[in-house]
Amino acid sequence: MPIHGDRAMEFLKKLSFPRLGGSEAEKKAAEMIAAELREVGLDPRIEEFEVWSFANPVAKVQVLEPYTADIEASALGLSGCTPPEGIEAPLKYIETGTVEFINDVEGCITLATGNGGAKGYERSKKKGVLGRILIGRQGAGLFNLAVNSFQFERFGKLPSAWIRYEDGLDLIRKGAAKVRLFVSQDEFKTMSRNVVVDIPGTSEPEEIILVGAHFDSVYDIDGAHDNAAGSVTILEMARHFRAHPAKRTLRFVWFGTEELGLKGSWAYIEKHAEELKKHVFMVNVDVAGSIIGTNNASVMASDKVLNYLDVMGKEYGIGLNARSSIYSGDCIPLGHKGVPSVTFARGGGGPIHTKADTVHDIDAKHLAMLGDFVLDFTSRMSNAVSFPFPREIPESIKKQTREYIENAGKVLEDNAKK
Repeated sequence: MPIHGDRAMEFLKKLSFPRLGGSEAEKKAAEMIAAELREVGLDPRIEEFEVWSFANPVAKVQVLEPYTADIEASALGLSGCTPPEGIEAPLKYIETGTVEFINDVEGCITLATGNGGAKGYERSKKKGVLGRILIGRQGAGLFNLAVNSFQFERFGKLPSAWIRYEDGLDLIRKGAAKVRLFVSQDEFKTMSRNVVVDIPGTSEPEEIILVGAHFDSVYDIDGAHDNAAGSVTILEMARHFRAHPAKRTLRFVWFGTEELGLKGSWAYIEKHAEELKKHVFMVNVDVAGSIIGTNNASVMASDKVLNYLDVMGKEYGIGLNARSSIYSGDCIPLGHKGVPSVTFARGGGGPIHTKADTVHDIDAKHLAMLGDFVLDFTSRMSNAVSFPFPREIPESIKKQTREYIENAGKVLEDNAKK
């Protein structure tokens, strides 16, 4: 039974509304997913966890010297607030925002093409940066992103705002020397949630395959591609396996608050720590449905998985680009705990994390294109007489995973003991 693209598309339209982690809208989305699962006879549970979230972000950038201009901006969520009058300071362009460029910046507002990760954030604080202006991707519009709470909890707040690529280029070319930065937002702790449902295996129930997708969006963005589309894909898969149970247990998890630092998957591995040894694999779907796009698989697992996907991709003829690589998603915490994974994505639609992420360039056919493949791959694994892949992760992927987590600002268990 293939993915029902038209049904998936209809629910995708219903789910495509702003649903920031920890918001009432995210709670509504979780309840909608749970209701769909109950309709097909499944018994989902909602697992809550505490997160930092924000509301009402406002940002302004004004050029003061050697010319004057107002630049449209969006606040970096959870980056703190400036005084009501803003901050006036010299502007210094620091390229990528990584540590090697953060010099002679005391008392400045910095301009960079990235936030520099945890090390850049820490160095900016230590070197006396007053605020940051971050440049978005070319053609992508204004981002509505947030800083990972791991960073501000360790190093403190650093008011920051996003501007468009074109405006950043203009500031550099014109030699903007002094600016005023204003950032305001409400920041608070609240509850987020994961939606979890099990379909027990018929003969190997002790082996768990986790099928996941995050269902939250960034602030004030519909998040149709990222990741309502992934959410409806695995919902269709849950429908299939409810009707056709597999030999192994399939646990479907819709993760909350992924966009604020993978908080749902970090909460999951903490709550289910004793069960993780039973998790033999994770199938993650993050970004899907684009009419114009490419099908990709990021493999955080044995090369046997990579080779298998390469062969399957050629069987299906969908141009699957399978590669050994980490993926910036909920597979990271699971990989940190030794659970191998593959993340499927169909990119190429409207830029994610911007207002362009809508249902406009998604259709049922392309939801089903990748969805059918993921369903078949999962079915083959879950029904194999012997599980086909070793429960291992290459050392290179382990290293990249560790670096990713450290760059996000999280203190790993072994470092915390030092």
